[in-house]
Amino acid sequence: MHKQMGGSSSNILKSVSEAFNPDMADAPRTLLVILNHNSLAKMGEQALHFIRSIASTDYPNLDIVVIDNASSDGSDRLIEEELNRIGRGVLVRSEKNLGYAAGNNYGFKLFAQDSKYVCFLNNDIEIEPDWLRKIIEVMESDEKIAAAQPLILQLRRRELLDSLGGTIDRLGRAYDIGSGLKPPQNINQPFDVFYARGAAIVVRSDVFKLLSGFDEDYHIYYEETDFCWRARLLGYRIVSVPTAKVFHLGGATSGGATPQTIYLRRKNQLATLIKNYSVGNALLYPFLTTIIFLLTALKRSIFSKDVPTSHAIISAILWNLRNLKKTVRKRAEIQSMRKISEDKLSKHILGILQYNRKVRYLPKTY
Repeated sequence: MHKQMGGSSSNILKSVSEAFNPDMADAPRTLLVILNHNSLAKMGEQALHFIRSIASTDYPNLDIVVIDNASSDGSDRLIEEELNRIGRGVLVRSEKNLGYAAGNNYGFKLFAQDSKYVCFLNNDIEIEPDWLRKIIEVMESDEKIAAAQPLILQLRRRELLDSLGGTIDRLGRAYDIGSGLKPPQNINQPFDVFYARGAAIVVRSDVFKLLSGFDEDYHIYYEETDFCWRARLLGYRIVSVPTAKVFHLGGATSGGATPQTIYLRRKNQLATLIKNYSVGNALLYPFLTTIIFLLTALKRSIFSKDVPTSHAIISAILWNLRNLKKTVRKRAEIQSMRKISEDKLSKHILGILQYNRKVRYLPKTY
């Protein structure tokens, strides 16, 4: 399945981390997982700049692993050489592209045995050195916080937000709070969000393990939304920590909106609704969403002549029909663990009209 440097994974990470910073007594052990797939072809030499930036995180008890998703552009070799030069982190090669969900789960399974926290970070992120320390300080203050994210700013326009956190509406339409806007003034305290952005998310290892990590049927998109929803069903909080800052290039993995990304987003949106809503809502809102998808596909095909997008949307619906039994089994598992009522959870979900009003002012929806 994979190829890696000699020695056991835990011993490799321990020795590398201790060599980088021997003062490890005070901070909970944390694993940082980064995925790579042909980043040299997509970002050029900037790919190594991001690795160097991430490796400069000043958290003292940190293990870093790069999971290479079967790159063919030589980026895996260059990143491995860079990690060796820095003296921090290891690279593991997967024989196939596992995607976001399975790739991050793979890193967790290999290296998180002794970690209290695990951080999943995109490979197009530039960090402020104390970002992770600030997040873990907040999570240490409340054991009911299952996941957290920093304030994510745009890399190209650093005065603008990429995400203050994520929220959804009843139909599962998700968007990043504040995307494209300037950050609000004087936000210094952590606050609750519905989900933490997968580009930079820190989670409790025990909760991640309890929930079996990200849903690997998602491949990419909505996996963090689904995970945080499941964590909320168990009574955990999800927070944004605005004093912790990172800068996100964006689009370096998926390349932006295409029929394939539209297919994955709509497929996973429907599956998330079916899995996580209570019985009544699990019947109502996936049905309404499917009707909206069908109307959208029809409109795209007839008026815009956009047949590829229409086909992608229909394919997303068909995938959910073909895999309904499997999704229902997953639903039964998470609902059996549920600890909070639908009414309590609904307070954190936008109404449909409320969502429509808000996204008028946001240039980026999910």
